[in-house]
Amino acid sequence: MDMTTLRRRLMALGYQPGAAGAPFGAADREAILSALTDGPDYILSDHDIEDAADQLKVEEAAIWAVWDVEGSAAPFIDGRPTILFEPHRFSRATAHRFDASHPKISSRTWNRALYPGKQAGRWQQLLEAVSLDVDAGFASASYGGFQILGENYAVCGAISPWAFARQQAQTEADQLAAFLRFVEAKGLAAALRRQDWAAFARGYNGTAYRENRYDERLAAAFAKRRAPRAA
Repeated sequence: MDMTTLRRRLMALGYQPGAAGAPFGAADREAILSALTDGPDYILSDHDIEDAADQLKVEEAAIWAVWDVEGSAAPFIDGRPTILFEPHRFSRATAHRFDASHPKISSRTWNRALYPGKQAGRWQQLLEAVSLDVDAGFASASYGGFQILGENYAVCGAISPWAFARQQAQTEADQLAAFLRFVEAKGLAAALRRQDWAAFARGYNGTAYRENRYDERLAAAFAKRRAPRAA
C-alpha cells in the first residue's frame, strides 16, 4: 500500500489526512492516530478466554499467561493499542535503505537503546516509519495485549499491515481473535497445551526469547493464573 491508498482509506473512514501528492505531515499523523484510537469498547472476560481455551484445547491459564506477559495486561493505552516498534524489522523489510538516513527507526541489528520506554515515543517511531514505507511501517510494530507483529497480518485474517493495525485498534476481543489465528497458523497450540514454554516462546517470539527469559516469565505467569483454581 502506498501513501495515496492509505489516505484514500482514511478518508473513507471519515478522517482528513494530507492532500494527495503532499508530503507526509501533521494531518496524516492526526488521521492515522485518530483512526487507531477506537478501543477498548469491549473488555475480555473469563468467558471469552474459556471459549478460546476450548478452541485451542488448552488450559485457560495458558492464554492468560501470554496476555499477562506480552502486553502486561495493558492492551490499550490512551485509547490506542499498546505497541512496540521494531527498528531491526523495519530495516529488514525495507532492504536496509533507511539505516543511514533514519537510524532511530531503522537498524540492521537489534538494539535495545532504540526502544522508547513510553508509548508516545513508540508511536512517533511508527508514524515516521509509515511516512517512509506504509506497509513496512505497520508491519514492523507489534500490537495489543498479545503483541503480535504486524508482518503476520495475513495469518491473522487481515488483508494488509494497515488493516491489521486497524483490527488491533478495535477491541480486546479482536486482539484475542488474532491471537487464536496466529497460534493455530504457526502450529503453537500443542506447545501451549503441554505447557512447553520454551517451544512456545521460540515459535512466538523467535530464537532470542532466552535473552528476555520469556519462557520463564510465561511459566511464572501460568503458575500465578492457575494457583487460585488449584487452591
